[in-house]
Amino acid sequence: MGLGKLLYLQGVGAEFIDCFGNNVQIQPLDRNGILQSMCANDASTNDASMTDALNNIATNCPVISSPLTDDFIQQRIFELDAAPWLLPLHKFQWSYVDDPIVEFYLPDHFTGSIKVEIEIEHGDKFHFPISLGQMRVVGDYGIDGVSYFKYQYQLNNDINAQLGLGYHGISATVESANSSEIYSGQLMIAPRSAYVHAGNKTAKWGLSTQLYSLTSQSQWGIGDFNDLQKLIELAAVKGADFILLNPLHALDLPESVSPYSPSDRRRLNPLYIHIESVVEYVDIEGVISSKLWRNKQYQLAQSRLLDYSEIHETKFSIYQMLFNAFIKAHKNNHSKRYLDFVEFKQQQGEGLSQYVSHQQQQNPCFTDPEFLCYLQFVAYEQLLQCQAKAKTAGMSLGLIRDMAVGASPTGAEVSANIDNFCTNANIGAPPDSFAPQGQNWGLIPFDPIKLTQHRFEHFIQLIRSNMVSCGGLRIDHVMGLLRLWWWPKQQGLGNGAYVYYPLDTLLAILCLESQRAQCVLIGEDLGIVPPEIVANLAKAKIFSNELFYFAKHHDGFMNPAFYKSHSLMMLANHDVPTLTAWWTAADIELRHQLNLYDNEQQLGEAKSLRLIEKQQLLDLLSQHHLIKDNTVMDEVDFEKLMIAWLQLTASGNSALYSIQIDDLIDEVKPINIPGTWKQYPNWCRRLSRTLEQMSADATVSNRLDIVNKTRRSKYMDDSKPERAVNG
Repeated sequence: MGLGKLLYLQGVGAEFIDCFGNNVQIQPLDRNGILQSMCANDASTNDASMTDALNNIATNCPVISSPLTDDFIQQRIFELDAAPWLLPLHKFQWSYVDDPIVEFYLPDHFTGSIKVEIEIEHGDKFHFPISLGQMRVVGDYGIDGVSYFKYQYQLNNDINAQLGLGYHGISATVESANSSEIYSGQLMIAPRSAYVHAGNKTAKWGLSTQLYSLTSQSQWGIGDFNDLQKLIELAAVKGADFILLNPLHALDLPESVSPYSPSDRRRLNPLYIHIESVVEYVDIEGVISSKLWRNKQYQLAQSRLLDYSEIHETKFSIYQMLFNAFIKAHKNNHSKRYLDFVEFKQQQGEGLSQYVSHQQQQNPCFTDPEFLCYLQFVAYEQLLQCQAKAKTAGMSLGLIRDMAVGASPTGAEVSANIDNFCTNANIGAPPDSFAPQGQNWGLIPFDPIKLTQHRFEHFIQLIRSNMVSCGGLRIDHVMGLLRLWWWPKQQGLGNGAYVYYPLDTLLAILCLESQRAQCVLIGEDLGIVPPEIVANLAKAKIFSNELFYFAKHHDGFMNPAFYKSHSLMMLANHDVPTLTAWWTAADIELRHQLNLYDNEQQLGEAKSLRLIEKQQLLDLLSQHHLIKDNTVMDEVDFEKLMIAWLQLTASGNSALYSIQIDDLIDEVKPINIPGTWKQYPNWCRRLSRTLEQMSADATVSNRLDIVNKTRRSKYMDDSKPERAVNG
């Protein structure tokens, strides 16, 4: 009974519905293994105001190899279940702006009074008294024969009008006959939903790309913010509303190149800086224009794969010259640019310091911390310019950024904020048909208990930093707001389990930050999606994320009229084959070459299934009069097929729609093959065509025109039949 209660309090799940619709019971060994991973060397709360209540609790959990003793279990249950009732005012609480309340926890024998002070975020203070008669009881708990009640006090309209959305300070002086104690905390007032763009009724569309994969005549071997500006120009002219990017997070290069395995999600990858656009470039142009440097640039541009070691060494050598020029020209005379740099450092605060310290530990060559701060300053400057350009060019949303679900165990974010994470486990996914052994992504999860104890401060900073310079944010694996599959790092502790998170609180924070930044939210909800996530995302007006290949029913691909209305429909993304590869089955052949099929039977089944799916696509296109009836698969003209494919999906019911750059130019090789590591150079493939070539390509232009025309006419005449393109 005690162990079961502790598993519940720690959020370790007991069952789930798998991808086949089966109810899977998680084995006790697996649940207990995750519980031990959570508790290993995990200090109990150090909250000073709980000291009296917790003075008999052990200060540390047992080491990971130790059993969960009865004493520890009881102590931990008391800490998580009973002790919060002994604290009259909690360190963090929140409520909705249209129903603002404050909560208190008091014993049944309390007969005193409460004086409340609320300090409005960046504003004034106001005071008011509260009596027991003004509050309502919403819960109770018994400890050692004493009943404790949870009270709610409804803030009146006058107070609420002064509060508004935000994070407000709150303190309460609890007075009784024999004592007077002051407790303090934070009161978050949140909106019911995320920001919704004013033009939400129009059918928006955009391009998606991995920024590093872009190629151009002016870059240094990797896509940069200048390439992004060129892409914005190309897309805006064609009527696009947004550019959806890969995560721009700082990486620990060259060891880790995946944008979804970042060192620090709060910082930008400095390799995206466009050298020639930096203000200080004028001071070093003579040097960089030399034959030596231009030859190096040419060599980097020739490779079809990103050579991160060479790119990093080359660009950072130039960055050092830019920084030296910055110090020489701006520091001594305290120019406006230098003062802007100082202000940037102050605004970024401890998060920037943590990143810089980690980078210096990783690379002793970084002797001056100001150098690394300067690179972040320039990167943020250039990203801001990209979003400004997109808005000026008429894009309704501009950039949509992407945030990874976790961070590297050895990266800056985890290392400097260890108290918010569980370093004894990795994030992944349970076994399914796609990965029968399950997936272990090697990322460190937030610990839901620690996150709560630290007032969600790191989560708030993380979300806020990723909403800079964009009109939208895609949250990778949004199911992580509710639950994440944890794999224990230590062998012998089982095969993992789901761990649950405070969904309502995390959603409230997301909605608050979204409204403040005027940033729409997209939740990547592909895979095993619990119904709680579906309902809560819809209620919070967070866009769902659909993928054409997965939008299916028992008869084949879904009719576009039934796409989720409040969603982003992606024709393809980084984890699936490009359209060209899918149609030609080149992805199946590549997987065969990489020995990713266990036997010939699996290979044959994959080929047979693809033929069925291709025919289902043709049938759907025919039903919508986009190709002739009874079109023979082997006789299809691919360009006509692409136009029909784009018309079909762009006409769908989704509010947002995107197409990959890769599919505009008929790339065959994937950017990533999930489940591979050394077999394939994931996250390193560059586009085969430059932005300059794309801009001059009539086929690319025509495809974009088709998408724009289909999206813009969507709400004008939904009943008008589509015209066949090859008949």
